[in-house]
Amino acid sequence: MTLQSAPAAACRPALRALLCGTALGACAFAALPAAAEDGETVDLAPIIVRDKLQYAGAVDGYLAPATETGVKSGVPLSEVPQSVSVVTSAELERRHPAQVEDAVKFTPGINPSTWGTDDRFDQFSIRGFDMGTSALYRDGLPNKSHNFASFKIDPYMLDRIEVLRGPAGVLYGSNDAGGMVNLVTKRPGFGNETSAYAGYGSFGTAEAGFDASRVLNAEGTLAGRLTVLLRDGATEADNSHNDRKLAAGSLTWAPTDDTSLTVLMHLQQDERTPLQWVPEAGVEYDAALGSLPEDFHTRQSPFNSYKSDSGSIGWEFSHRFGNGFTFNQKARYAREKIDYRHLYLASTDFATGDMTYTAQANSEEAYNLGFDNYLEWKSGGNSLIVGVDYQRRKTEYRQYLAYGAYPVSFADPVFDFSVAYPPLSEHNSEEYTEKGIYLQDHFKFANGLSVTAGLRRSWFENEIGNLLTSTQQFQKNAATTGMLGLTYEMANGLAPYISYTEGFIQNFGKTIAGAPLDPSESKQWEAGLRYLPDHGSYLLSAAIFDLRKTNVKDYDRNDPTWSSFTQAGEIRARGLELEARGRLSGNLQGVFGYTYLDTEITKSLVTGLTGNDNAMAPPHQLSLWLDYDASDLVPGLSVGGGLRYNDAAFATQSNARVTPSYTLADLALRYEWQEMEVNLRVSNLFDRDYDSICYDGYGCSRGEGRTVSFTIGKTF
Repeated sequence: MTLQSAPAAACRPALRALLCGTALGACAFAALPAAAEDGETVDLAPIIVRDKLQYAGAVDGYLAPATETGVKSGVPLSEVPQSVSVVTSAELERRHPAQVEDAVKFTPGINPSTWGTDDRFDQFSIRGFDMGTSALYRDGLPNKSHNFASFKIDPYMLDRIEVLRGPAGVLYGSNDAGGMVNLVTKRPGFGNETSAYAGYGSFGTAEAGFDASRVLNAEGTLAGRLTVLLRDGATEADNSHNDRKLAAGSLTWAPTDDTSLTVLMHLQQDERTPLQWVPEAGVEYDAALGSLPEDFHTRQSPFNSYKSDSGSIGWEFSHRFGNGFTFNQKARYAREKIDYRHLYLASTDFATGDMTYTAQANSEEAYNLGFDNYLEWKSGGNSLIVGVDYQRRKTEYRQYLAYGAYPVSFADPVFDFSVAYPPLSEHNSEEYTEKGIYLQDHFKFANGLSVTAGLRRSWFENEIGNLLTSTQQFQKNAATTGMLGLTYEMANGLAPYISYTEGFIQNFGKTIAGAPLDPSESKQWEAGLRYLPDHGSYLLSAAIFDLRKTNVKDYDRNDPTWSSFTQAGEIRARGLELEARGRLSGNLQGVFGYTYLDTEITKSLVTGLTGNDNAMAPPHQLSLWLDYDASDLVPGLSVGGGLRYNDAAFATQSNARVTPSYTLADLALRYEWQEMEVNLRVSNLFDRDYDSICYDGYGCSRGEGRTVSFTIGKTF
């Protein structure tokens, strides 16, 4: 292919706009050669259009109009009969969150950091159900933690984060009631782009990142991407670590418009910091004793650490046959090893305030294996998917425990004593296997009505082995789940919808007696209204819902190792969610969210729980993030800022302890000059002291204080 007449330098941006401006950068093109002299012929590589990128790739702005998470064939958000929010690449770049729970904190329905400053896991509740570690997916495949192995993903290796609220059992199998968070990995684009940054921040944290995508052959059919992140730092806690080494690579081969194969892999080493509990005056100890030192929440033993070594490899394959048929396959194998040590509060003497601490250590190896194969048939407005999926999760762990072995005086609460490695208390293996078949049909009529229906049958089993006693326990179950939804797109931009969805989850864990947990079932009615104006620059959404879940698990407070659970019979959550996303004017864009939540334990085998609120379910939440382009005032300057309010909420199902409400502010300043940019980001701008959770018998876990980061980046 040759391009004549116009100078190359003029043609390149025009061609780029023509090819990539129509679907938020959804089309891809081969790298264009450097500008030629006037009149010189420019040889271009073949252009390959990949229409599915608009459902999974990067987005220039705060609004992604389409998703694959709610309907696997990929549809506009207005056609999904369920609440879904997309945290775009632009928002991730602008806010630069340190972890996934920070990335989703401005999303309605989500209560982030439910366990305080605890960097071991990404933790959050959705629609009143604490489920962060069991709600995570990556590229549509499970990315769930086991025991203390977290499989934690850094936002820097992601293009977007999609939050689907409510049961999603039909498409994703075992899935918790509140919803799911799908992490969409960066993958190659068919253009040459490189960016790098270096930064320094609070507590001596230094980091550097590099992200490059390249076309690798002259035909423009092979592209690769490499993402590297290095971080060496600490948190506000004593003897803490905030270290990460990450390398993520991907390779896409697309010989034709009909066939593509993407291989994704990553290696990651972390050293992070566990949470700390702080006893509260008048609750854990007599208020007449006075207060613990103001900085006690930052004190911890040098024994504490959380080291992990993880990696994954997988692929996504797609081939389009004739007559509207397309075959898709996703697969990933992930493994993680951890060395976890923790000296944590076991009890407090009310009369003296003296504390006893437990030394715990865990050595674990875990892996996830997942496959998803589905055949898609499109004809006119109809898209039918039939799929088979499989997942296997396994962990083997040794737990070492010295319960209450270390006294700490209230009068001199320091941790300058040595802690011996505790004796072996457990050596267990846990294995979960699930197989499922499913179908989903999405039909859009010419009048704007869309009907989405689905059905799944799953078979799953759980096995717990006690390797000290050579005993095993098995549990097998099956579940049938369905969904039905209607959406109607009106000519004026309004799109009402209504849906019924079902889900299930085989609760991973055991009772204090060692028995596997019973599975949970969930069902939800939801009605909503979206508004997308003709210009498509912003989206307004509102939803009301009635969500119910059986056999909700909660930590058994009689187990000092925090590894056993109880289960409540049924919990109901009702609520209202409001969301606005996108560009409000030429220089102002952002996100807004509000959640009203009413939860109740409607059935319970535990005396005194019926009628209580569910744990970690604040009745009101409000969030706002605005990004203002201030280049009219100072060329290259933009200002971002956010506010979040979390209402007071109970910490456990017993409703014996309330976590107070709090309001936090964030700030982001960016200055761009040519291909350079300087960023200043501040979380918890006013250094507000607050508690993320106050737990029965353990005190409170403090939320993160003010953190500041300064970065300099360049695009090549």
